[in-house]
Amino acid sequence: MTARRDDAPETRPDDAPETRPDDSPATTLDGRLTAALDRAHRAMGPAGAAADDLHRHLAASSAGGKAFRARLLLATFDACVAADPGPEPEADRSRALDLAAALELFQTSALIHDDVLDGSDTRRGRPAAHRAFEAEHRHGGFTGDAKDYGRAGAILAGDAGLIAALATAGADRVGPRAAALFVEMALVVTAGQHLDMRVAVEPWGDADQLEAGIMRVMLSKTASYTAEMPLAMGAAAAGADGATIDALRAAGRPLGVAFQLRDDLLGVLGSPEETGKPVGDDLREGKRTLAVHHVVAHGTESERAALLAVLGRHDASDDQIAAAVQALRDAGAVDAVEARIEALAGEAREALVAALAHPEGVLAMVDAATRRRT
Repeated sequence: MTARRDDAPETRPDDAPETRPDDSPATTLDGRLTAALDRAHRAMGPAGAAADDLHRHLAASSAGGKAFRARLLLATFDACVAADPGPEPEADRSRALDLAAALELFQTSALIHDDVLDGSDTRRGRPAAHRAFEAEHRHGGFTGDAKDYGRAGAILAGDAGLIAALATAGADRVGPRAAALFVEMALVVTAGQHLDMRVAVEPWGDADQLEAGIMRVMLSKTASYTAEMPLAMGAAAAGADGATIDALRAAGRPLGVAFQLRDDLLGVLGSPEETGKPVGDDLREGKRTLAVHHVVAHGTESERAALLAVLGRHDASDDQIAAAVQALRDAGAVDAVEARIEALAGEAREALVAALAHPEGVLAMVDAATRRRT
């Protein structure tokens, strides 16, 4: 199956000029992201200092990421356009850049909310948004509870980012098909976040039930917006046909799960200097992963005890975390997850080769997603 075009590109947004230098802000992801944040800032302007606060924290939270999802979307767009450039590839590129910027804003909003829900202190090596709002409350001599203010500010900043993302991925800017995919993604990720919280507090069932719940979380919360929908939206922006979009969605599911499995391992084995988060945060938060499932299902009594002693315990000591990490290794959980990542990545590669006539750039992103160390 090769990417084919079945719709003409839509008219450029009014704020997109007819010609631009290749390095102008409007032709780069960073430029589009800045423009989206600036539009949001202007819209919030009547709120004065509060608008400045939300914009400042959104911009800070957007900085420093790897933009994997946006780059995957753009690589997919390029692969589809290479198969059939169409009559107006530059107009299509404008749609793809807006989608990529919207995806980055959505990711920022999700991380801000995720850190509030998890009570995380840091993100990308600096204070999480709710902690930054909290610090501003203290330094400003405000009245009331600083932590409550911080949580509320971060929730509202995340909401503003989500609204800005949906506006940037609106049908008038990116076309109705891509816009519908974006909304579908936003809804399933929101439900997936709740599922993640629910699975983390449900009573321990049998091992098969636990594994099924973990897989549902990864497919809905992570795979959908990490790979499935970026691939689909990149193709939609290029005017690919429905069959190609469906094939890319199918390829994105194993890729997205592999990405999350790598993230889970980095959460317990990665260097804080590289990941930007303290080692063991996921364990203290009680996150149930396939590595955790492996220990519960296959570990010795002492290995299970070491793991369960820290799971969901925010007061777990560093020594307890170290013992739990060693239990993951000793029980074979790390090796099992590594093997699962490689199998899923192989499945995604095969599907991408079948779906795209020019998959090289997208395949490079598969390696970036599944073999990364940050």
